[in-house]
Amino acid sequence: MPGKNDMNQKPKNLKKTYGRLIADFKSQNITVIVVILLLVVSGVLTIITPILLGSIIDSSNMIVIPTLMNGEVDPDGIAHVNWAYAFQQFGILLSFYVVSAFLSWVSDWILEKVVALYGYQMRKSIKEKLDRLPLVYFDKTETGEILQRGTNDIDNIGRNLPSIITSLGRGVTVFIGCIIAMFIMSWPLALVILSTMPITLIIVAIIAKQSRKQFKIYRAKYGELESQIEEGYSGFQLLKLFNREEEVQKVFDKTNAEMTEADRKSQWISGFIYPTMRFIYNIGFVAVSVVSGLIYTESAGLLVAFIMFLNIFQQPFQELGQIFSSIQSVGASAERIYKVLDEEEEKANDPDCIDSEDPIQGDVVFDHVTFSYDPAKPLIVDMNLHVKPGEMIAIVGPTGAGKTTLVNLLMRFYEVNSGAIILDGLNINHYSREALRGSVGMVLQDTWLFNGSIRENIRYGRSDATDEEVVEAAKAAHADHFIETLPDGYDFILKEEGSNLSQGQRQLLTIARAIVSKPKIMVLDEATSSVDTRTEQAIQDAMEKMMDGRTSFVIAHRLSTIKNAKLILVMNKGSIIEMGTHKELLELKGFYADLYNSQFLGKNPMAVEGTLDKETT
Repeated sequence: MPGKNDMNQKPKNLKKTYGRLIADFKSQNITVIVVILLLVVSGVLTIITPILLGSIIDSSNMIVIPTLMNGEVDPDGIAHVNWAYAFQQFGILLSFYVVSAFLSWVSDWILEKVVALYGYQMRKSIKEKLDRLPLVYFDKTETGEILQRGTNDIDNIGRNLPSIITSLGRGVTVFIGCIIAMFIMSWPLALVILSTMPITLIIVAIIAKQSRKQFKIYRAKYGELESQIEEGYSGFQLLKLFNREEEVQKVFDKTNAEMTEADRKSQWISGFIYPTMRFIYNIGFVAVSVVSGLIYTESAGLLVAFIMFLNIFQQPFQELGQIFSSIQSVGASAERIYKVLDEEEEKANDPDCIDSEDPIQGDVVFDHVTFSYDPAKPLIVDMNLHVKPGEMIAIVGPTGAGKTTLVNLLMRFYEVNSGAIILDGLNINHYSREALRGSVGMVLQDTWLFNGSIRENIRYGRSDATDEEVVEAAKAAHADHFIETLPDGYDFILKEEGSNLSQGQRQLLTIARAIVSKPKIMVLDEATSSVDTRTEQAIQDAMEKMMDGRTSFVIAHRLSTIKNAKLILVMNKGSIIEMGTHKELLELKGFYADLYNSQFLGKNPMAVEGTLDKETT
């Protein structure tokens, strides 16, 4: 599925993306600054502890040697520890460790709240953005990719961003503070420890690069596996029907094995960081011990402090190797989110547009309308059509002729390239989209139902419809009979997309939903394609009554359902090639006649289509 394979790809512009990401936290600047200050203080305390420990060890107050009455040191006296002083100093040292750990914990707790709020705001922003995007965006973007950006990408940022901020904030403080402290205490030992840095950087960079490469493969295979599972379960009946279980299992096993191998390699390579850093630490430990022994023979505290500095100095490099892939992953996720937020939105309604559907009567004029999805492939060219209020217009033609496109233009799901669509004497741009679409009732070939009761699904057409109106609409759509046979009747809960009903039953519910909306204009796009012939005839009678006095556009492949239409438009390649009543078109013996005869007499209309194409061209 698109979008799953590229979550961990390297972002195209990491600097710009992180700049926008930081800007998104502008409303929480004070909180973030507080977090950074806490991390800095925690890092400073971490740097102070080696200095304090070394000072305690070298302190003359720690070890006490008995003296004689005249104040001279007794050569035979036994030295002992000044426990009062030791407890005092080590208590101070322990308090430094406790405060440092506490500040680090508080900063993590605050960061989690900050990032959780960021995730909430981003999900809200994406949802609001999707509501403002034109239909063309959803045509070119798969649903899985949209879901990926609105859920997984935001979760990915929420999981990794706190660790990145913590590691960088604390790591930078520790790194700089450690260097300053070491040079203050002993520049020769500081140079010894700094000499390990180039080796550390090279090794961490090599390991991180190889690990990231395997991690990308793992994420890609993970996405493929998710897609295969989704397709396998959604098409389970098809797999059973064609006995493809073994083939699908082989593909799944292959992808699963590749994903497992990539995961193993990425974890194995990443595992090299810790032992490698320990190896470098041991080399540094030996070097510091030798140099300290040669130069500072009487300062055990200095040696202890620098051994601790050596360990502290390497921590940021270890964390950098661990969070490097996280930095890339968060950047890639943020970039994909911003790509959605930067999409061009629908044009805003005119400030003085009509915002109510009440005055709409349904007089529709297509005035020299030209439209194409792709500029290089014209679809509708210079179309002219006048549909008077209350007229029923049927639209027929081969697949891809532009039938549904015509209706989409009327609903302003797409904007015309040239010409205009006039509704009741006004360009449809002078109506708000809410008013325009609120005046139209649609029944599509593909049904859409949501998880909820049947009553709620029918009432979705008009939120203020009463229970009586819902039942009347269901009876008009001939859905009342099967609804009453279900447990709880109209309160029967539908599963997602109405999967616990048959396709025909779902179609009846969508028809009832259109009926209850009481629209000014009706659009029926293969509305009875999934019901049996007998039910179809009953629905036709009900819909004819419902369409009485309403402007209606009926798109149909079953020509028997539109014989009574006042006007039938025959479309081919975006143009109206024939127009008339059912009887007139049959007498014309053209494309419509051939199409009609093919359904009832078994003739092939495609031979005629080629002839008509040449003639109309």
